[in-house]
Amino acid sequence: MLAVRDFFRKEVNKIMANQMETRGRNSALEHVKQRPALIPSVDVYENTAEILLLVDLPGVKREDLKIDLDKDQVTIEARRKPAREATPYAAEFGSSDFRRNFSMPPAIDRDKVDAELRGGVLRLRLPKSDSARPRQIQVRST
Repeated sequence: MLAVRDFFRKEVNKIMANQMETRGRNSALEHVKQRPALIPSVDVYENTAEILLLVDLPGVKREDLKIDLDKDQVTIEARRKPAREATPYAAEFGSSDFRRNFSMPPAIDRDKVDAELRGGVLRLRLPKSDSARPRQIQVRST
């Protein structure tokens, strides 16, 4: 039993060392406020009514998420805090900061922007203003 435990511990240590080495070279890290921040994966969808951003933020709670609209920029910042349910035997999920910036088109209705965090995915809806939506012009006959 002890040999299995030692083997497992050595394997976990190798994995964690490899992760730390990889993380140091990872292009998905940027330094923010003296801490590295992960750049979350994002899917962007557009239809006639809105632009929808789906942002992958695993383990982030609503109170640890901040979204700022400033001029033509949307900034998403979040922190995943490790769960402290017990003393960990091995811990590969530490705290992580996430940060992502987007340029926002001027035709977004800022007053109707909506955000929902569910299952580790942020749904950020950026509705288009009425003037930016396509419309059909009625032609009158005289």
